[in-house]
Amino acid sequence: MLVELDVFSGRPNPRWELDEPSSQQLIQMQRSLTPTRQAPVEPPGLGYRGFVYSDAGGQVRAYRGYVRTPRGVLADQSFSIEKYLLDHLPAEYAELRNSITAELTAK
Repeated sequence: MLVELDVFSGRPNPRWELDEPSSQQLIQMQRSLTPTRQAPVEPPGLGYRGFVYSDAGGQVRAYRGYVRTPRGVLADQSFSIEKYLLDHLPAEYAELRNSITAELTAK
């Protein structure tokens, strides 16, 4: 599964491939989330805008405790999906880890 950290403007965002076991774990985590009718926070034009990946239904965005799928919005108030993907951030993007961690703990 291809994952993108949506964080840069004017240069390519970090992208990496999750292996099959990690992809399956991510899908299971997503399935455990509950649907919500609350409107998710819209990402800003600059800076951290979440993680983007695809599941069987299409493109998914995890941002600020919400997971927006083609089928609806899921609540993730513990930021489990974002933290999981941050934990799988490849070493070549390690300099981004602290700033993204700060974003996830700021709200």
